[in-house]
Amino acid sequence: MGRIPIGPIIEGGKKAGKIIKENHKEITAFISLLSAGGKVIKENTVKKKESNKTEEKLPHRKVRYNQYKKILMELDSQNRNELFQYILEVEQFIQQIKNEENKELGVKKPIHKNRIKNWNDILIQIKDKMNAKDYLEFIKIYNNPNYHSEYFKGFERVVEKFKKLNNREKYDDLLKYIAEITNRSIEQIKKDFSLTD
Repeated sequence: MGRIPIGPIIEGGKKAGKIIKENHKEITAFISLLSAGGKVIKENTVKKKESNKTEEKLPHRKVRYNQYKKILMELDSQNRNELFQYILEVEQFIQQIKNEENKELGVKKPIHKNRIKNWNDILIQIKDKMNAKDYLEFIKIYNNPNYHSEYFKGFERVVEKFKKLNNREKYDDLLKYIAEITNRSIEQIKKDFSLTD
């Protein structure tokens, strides 16, 4: 084996030592920062793995149910299309539970009834929000025929029919149409739209 010259290694070690000695505070802070960053990354990775395992264990409907509890807080910012999609999905889940209830033994009936009740509670809130938002948009369109509703995007025919009925001399058909879509009483609609005789 050949000899390795030790002189350059010693010189390099002295230079490194001098740099470390002169920049001790910065190097210590940098190492602490790297250590803390590594710790945070490790903690986040562990938390993410744990939450993924928890969600993987939960059935899809249960995951969606938990998501819907959060969605209910954000219904004001949703348009009609989004609300309608939520209604369809929740109705589908309710039907799935009813189908499961019919297939399984009577022992699980209370569990299924409770699930149906929970999903119905969500469905009612979404439908009520959609009815309220529909009603408010109709009032805006009624008061300003040039008003463009972003809320009704994808449901332009609903607005077209409303405008068509609004251009007639008699308001009976308009009142029935609004009542049908929003589940409001005709008396309330007359009052809110200033259509009293």
